[in-house]
Amino acid sequence: MKLLKYVVLVVGCLIWAVGQSQYLLTKVGEWHLIKDGYQYGDLYRLANLSKFKDQKDTCRGYTPPARPPHSKKVHLYIIGDSFSEKERVGPKDFVADKYTRVHWADYLHIKLDTTETNILLIESVERHFRQKMVAPIQVLIPDTATFISVVDPPGYMTQLDNAFNGTFTRDRLDAFLFQNDFFLTFKEWKADLQYKLFRRVNESVTLVNDDQDMVFYMDTDTSGITSSFTPAEDSEIDSIVRHLNTSAQFADSLGFEHVFLSIIPNKVSVLQPEYGVYNRLIERIYKHPELKMPTIDVLADFRQMGRHSYLKGDSHWTCEGQFLWLNKVNTEINRMVATTP
Repeated sequence: MKLLKYVVLVVGCLIWAVGQSQYLLTKVGEWHLIKDGYQYGDLYRLANLSKFKDQKDTCRGYTPPARPPHSKKVHLYIIGDSFSEKERVGPKDFVADKYTRVHWADYLHIKLDTTETNILLIESVERHFRQKMVAPIQVLIPDTATFISVVDPPGYMTQLDNAFNGTFTRDRLDAFLFQNDFFLTFKEWKADLQYKLFRRVNESVTLVNDDQDMVFYMDTDTSGITSSFTPAEDSEIDSIVRHLNTSAQFADSLGFEHVFLSIIPNKVSVLQPEYGVYNRLIERIYKHPELKMPTIDVLADFRQMGRHSYLKGDSHWTCEGQFLWLNKVNTEINRMVATTP
């Protein structure tokens, strides 16, 4: 009994420690001792509705198109969000000799190699594009070397407050203890029962198309500017285009030979654009007469693909949707390279 008490005490201390430390939770995940909570999709993780449970697979087997003859090496730089994170795409997916990707929240200190053809891709999901373009892009910083710096971490007292913050602790313990198949079964029972009896789902998601599809609430919540149905005045579109052109001019001053843009549609923009009054954000930016950069447009293609374009329980694309986007990006890179002396 004494041994059992010590075992229970040690296990309890370990659980408490993980609940207080994001670092420990991350390490436990890296050691594959727990599931990351996103194995069935980010939307399923929020809603736990059984009909949207869909095992996520790593997209393999994509082969970039052939490259045109070119004497200089091609270096592709991406400023991007979750759609271009390393778990989804990487150097092997692009027709480039070198590859550097930086998140919008970080900073890329940069000194370009002028012996290379340097190309910049600006990538963002539709829901956050208006927020990002309230000013010209601030991610690129001229420097004597190329490296990525992350946003300064919070101070010690803030980190201490966060460690004991009830919401953060709850989320960490949920990820550590309850994101496995055993407990997810009970979560599904509860979520399915609430939906069947009260038509109630987690407030972080929205059911569309007569409840056949699930999207992130930001796609439909018109109280902010992330929704596909929040009006966007022509003056705002004009401002966004000016900021894009200013960003492209700055990139040109750093030595980039080509800059192009890709806005990834919100899931609802593809699956049910008639959910509200669609603001046509992507189309209006792409077709703006003053925009001075090429674009990668997948909206019409994704609408034609329908449910094959986005994962059932996730806000991100399927492998089929990802491969279509990669083909368009690589085609544009090849076109740029072919026109570069």
